[in-house]
Amino acid sequence: MKELRLLLQVLSKQKVWFILLFFLGFLIYTFRVEITRIVDLRVIKKDIVISSINQDVLINKALGSLMKDTNSDRAYIFRFHNGVQYYDGTHKSKMSCDYEVTEKGISKEAQRLQDIPTALYADWIKLVISNDMYVPNINTIEDERVKQTLDMQGIKGIAVAPYYRDGNLYALIGVDYVKVVNKDSINDFFINKDFLIEKFKRRAQGIGSLIK
Repeated sequence: MKELRLLLQVLSKQKVWFILLFFLGFLIYTFRVEITRIVDLRVIKKDIVISSINQDVLINKALGSLMKDTNSDRAYIFRFHNGVQYYDGTHKSKMSCDYEVTEKGISKEAQRLQDIPTALYADWIKLVISNDMYVPNINTIEDERVKQTLDMQGIKGIAVAPYYRDGNLYALIGVDYVKVVNKDSINDFFINKDFLIEKFKRRAQGIGSLIK
């Protein structure tokens, strides 16, 4: 009798575990879609965050290297995006400064340079597209709006290149000279203008390719 009682107790415990496992399996099967979605979202969200941070660090390092090699004081990337939607369904094109690195003591301007309507700076963007935005002295810029905007940021000279992706204008990559640019540097620029512009454009293309 004692052995039988022990056997029944063992079987009873096994039955409880079987019921629990069966119930757990039933729940997992029933809610398998929701469980998979939650797990996937957590994994994807984590990957996106980590990937974004790694990308940002890489781009900032590349901009820092560009700034150093060009002896400039600020390097940045403007990206184009849709703004508000008009009644006819079209979008207002805008641009924002998504990346910026500066030398010590140089003001950071990116936070103020968000959601800028491209229509306000259409002439400036056209100059960038035509590779004419390599200006050692901003006082020579004819567009007063552009000149005032650059002057407000303390910019004395500027170089900006367009970056294309899939045949479309995707971003503008540039550097600012905030400290006084000496005459020797200006003369050196004009003597080697074509070479320096092509070199800058190649660097800009390499940095642009890092953007996901």
